[in-house]
Amino acid sequence: MATIIAAKNVIPGPRALPLLGWRANMLKLFRDPFTYLPLLHKQYGNVVALAEGDLTYVCAFGPALNFQVLSKPDLFEVSAGPFQKLPENTPLVRIGGNSLQMMKGEKHRQQRRLMQPAFHRQQVAHYRDNMVTLVQRMLDRWQGRSEIDLSREMELLTRSVTVKALFGLDNEAEIDQLGNLLERMVAQIPLAMIAPINVPGTPYYQTQRLAAQLETALQSMIARKRTQTEAHDLLSVLIHAHDEDGTTLHDKELVSHAFTLFSAGFSTTSAALTWTIFLLGQHPRIYERLVDELLSVLHGEPPTIEQLKQLAYLDAVVKESLRILPPGGIGQRRATAPCELGGYELPAGSTIIYSEYLTHRLPELYEEPDRFKPERWNTLNRTAYEYLPFSAGQHRCIGADFALQEAKLALATLLQRYRLEIVPNTTIKLDLTMHPKYGLPARVLPQDRQFSRIPVRGNIRQIINLDE
Repeated sequence: MATIIAAKNVIPGPRALPLLGWRANMLKLFRDPFTYLPLLHKQYGNVVALAEGDLTYVCAFGPALNFQVLSKPDLFEVSAGPFQKLPENTPLVRIGGNSLQMMKGEKHRQQRRLMQPAFHRQQVAHYRDNMVTLVQRMLDRWQGRSEIDLSREMELLTRSVTVKALFGLDNEAEIDQLGNLLERMVAQIPLAMIAPINVPGTPYYQTQRLAAQLETALQSMIARKRTQTEAHDLLSVLIHAHDEDGTTLHDKELVSHAFTLFSAGFSTTSAALTWTIFLLGQHPRIYERLVDELLSVLHGEPPTIEQLKQLAYLDAVVKESLRILPPGGIGQRRATAPCELGGYELPAGSTIIYSEYLTHRLPELYEEPDRFKPERWNTLNRTAYEYLPFSAGQHRCIGADFALQEAKLALATLLQRYRLEIVPNTTIKLDLTMHPKYGLPARVLPQDRQFSRIPVRGNIRQIINLDE
């Protein structure tokens, strides 16, 4: 009699379509990840293949698997990103291909050690005045305007703050010029990667030209700052950083780090600010309580660094916003060797998809997880693998403290002066980058404390429970 042995490596998941395999389900993931990932988790459990039995792409859900994947960077390495298959000696790869987030092993540890002093809390505190100045400049620009695109305004703000902090530019026109060039580069890269053909007129060709222009500008700035000893911007701190053995960052690394810090910093923080203001507008009681705290402590003035520590409810609001709509909702790693994950064996080369967004929605970790409840943080304490808006492990976002300080300063200053009200019945849909796909039109009103909930449409209502 034949003995039937149960296969231990058949990871459950949706069926693969003929010819397409896992690709059809990857398309579903990219089209609507914040609906599709919870569906996969509910139907198949904590370890799910994008196609049943196929180990090319595997989803790992929950804090235990987050810990396993994110705490072992040598076994589960970061993706090399879109630059790995491009010719090395091109402006695009020189700018984007040597970033901290894509480095691995000892190289990553050494570079992070060199960069860490630039992001120490005491160093970040130096940027408070510049952050406040740029927030107030934005608020002054709103004077007399009845409506803004909230999402775009937050992008412009965080773009200016990041450029100012990175490069220490004083001239507003210079800040805008360099910020615009950097932003165009970030926007062009996904288009360029679709068809990397270096022929005039193609997105790839245009992106290479932009990259060359940006590389020249950054190299010139680095050369100028090497002669300055009193500057305190991030780039200057990075230029003068050195390891115990005297190792410093060379120009190629500085160019790539500067570009990556900009692209990561401005986009994620703008999304966090946009969604926090949106969530406050949908929850009048929370909005009122926060404004009460701000006015009682700050009396209409921007907070000092010391006053930020007194704003406990602001801290809870920001934490809860980052929980329910984390700017980085999905991440991935690649197995460098055969390994075990959640009881299943994986071969080398498998890509593991993990999700901060889904972790933050687990009912065993967060009561009523799809509701915006800042009060939960009065007593709640979660590990770095249960609450990970900036990821976790050795590749946790190096600029997390910078982003939190910027968000809190902006909110505290803005909310005392204006009440932003989303235009009624706006359709709000999240895109893959956690931004509102169609923008977010908002009315600009003085802070009149007339808090009321405004009806909205779109998939945001499936993602967050807005019913009271």
